[in-house]
Amino acid sequence: MTNLIIKEFTIAHYEAANVLWYSTEGVCNCDKCMRLDSKENIGKYLKRNPGMSFVAVDSDSVVGTILCGHDGRTGLIYRLTVLPELHRKGVGKELVARSLEVLKKEGITAVKAFVLSDNEKGNAFWEKIGFKEFDIAVTRAKSIRLDK
Repeated sequence: MTNLIIKEFTIAHYEAANVLWYSTEGVCNCDKCMRLDSKENIGKYLKRNPGMSFVAVDSDSVVGTILCGHDGRTGLIYRLTVLPELHRKGVGKELVARSLEVLKKEGITAVKAFVLSDNEKGNAFWEKIGFKEFDIAVTRAKSIRLDK
């Protein structure tokens, strides 16, 4: 990790980010997530939430990602992923800090991070940086695919 920089996540980072997401333990890689994470959908997300998502790059390689946005009242964080060999080196913490900074500038005062319930390392990371389990609600999902 000699040339690590944090920069805005753009659609140009998509392919490298997608490889990282689907090769890292603890990150959802089911068919539904793969469809949700299509290049088109990630492009829409980045366009709707400009300047809020970031990548960590080391010597031109994407080694970490965070997708961040908000719904006008609550910040939402997805796909915080860091190469396993860079865990516990501050990369994830810095990605989160950058996203929280832009959410604050938008006037957002609360944020939720989406983490798989069985991702022990991921949940321990979020707990360590002050995110508490939000156990008063269950997340439910439904596909509303537009194509027939």
